[in-house]
Amino acid sequence: MRRVKNGFSVIEVLISLFILSLLMVPTTAYFLKYQRGVLLERAANEIVDIANLAREYAINERKEFYVIFNERKFVVLRENRYPVDKEYNLPEHIIIKDRSAGFSPLIFNKDGTARTGGYLILRDTAGGKEIKIVLHNLTGRCLIEK
Repeated sequence: MRRVKNGFSVIEVLISLFILSLLMVPTTAYFLKYQRGVLLERAANEIVDIANLAREYAINERKEFYVIFNERKFVVLRENRYPVDKEYNLPEHIIIKDRSAGFSPLIFNKDGTARTGGYLILRDTAGGKEIKIVLHNLTGRCLIEK
């Protein structure tokens, strides 16, 4: 009489789980790296959007607008005194690595031009990736350099 096998042995289940865990490690690492890159791009886009909004405020209200940066946050001020909106925080692993004089602080004149041009470099401390944001003083436009 022959015995019928109806399931998996413990060894077969353990080997299958081990193979799956080996496949999950690089997938998880890739996903985390991708997620950090998205956070960095989102932070750069937010800074560009806020700078362009401050430029539009300067043109519409015919007043100077300032965007003040420190290492972890930034805020928009009307005439360097009155906050326009809330204080914006950068994501946890994103810092401002370097900035030129044009971003210390970023000043928009009444006609929408920037007082001085410059750049700002954002860095992902966990992944090491960087994004450079450039300000053109004649147009007052803020762009992400690719």
